[in-house]
Amino acid sequence: MLKYILSLLTLLLFAIPAGAETLRLNSGESLEGKIRIMDEKTLYIESKLTAQELKIDREDLSLIEFDTSGRSLARRIGFGFHYRPNGNEEHLSVKNWLSEIDSAELMIGYSSGSVSTFGVELRYARVFKVEGTSDLFYGAGTGIISKDSTRGTSFRFFSGSEFFPSSSPNFGISLEFGVLRQQGVGDDTQGFYNAISARYYF
Repeated sequence: MLKYILSLLTLLLFAIPAGAETLRLNSGESLEGKIRIMDEKTLYIESKLTAQELKIDREDLSLIEFDTSGRSLARRIGFGFHYRPNGNEEHLSVKNWLSEIDSAELMIGYSSGSVSTFGVELRYARVFKVEGTSDLFYGAGTGIISKDSTRGTSFRFFSGSEFFPSSSPNFGISLEFGVLRQQGVGDDTQGFYNAISARYYF
């Protein structure tokens, strides 16, 4: 079931159209596209109408409506849930945007069973590209793990994508892939992992 959910979320990430500016022309027509170059007399936009950039004279424009789907730092703190299926790890997440592209995150996880496990991890992530309503990011994290009376450390490097639905821009869903190394808790382990997160930003 989880594989189907991950596949659906991956499809959604790539099926959402990129945000664009809307140009209102004096003739009454409208054009949508990403503005690539703009000066006092002309601007060039990347439009779906053609494979080449369109050149528009500023005197032919009556209005430029800029895309407002970009992240607002007014909603800089997110609370949510982080799940790593191949390790069956569940964490509560508190993520704070330090700037428009940098974030710090605290994750706390606990599980009880044959072995009680508690973990705290601090992570840093950086957005390297914005595609419409999705952020592509990379980062690293380090933490402390306790299994019964044994304590160890964890290190991870990761990359992924966080998607903000247009209808609910304060809600973020992310998929990430990375490398995780754990030391000091039984056998030292290192391997690849995948994870899914959901957060609501205030």
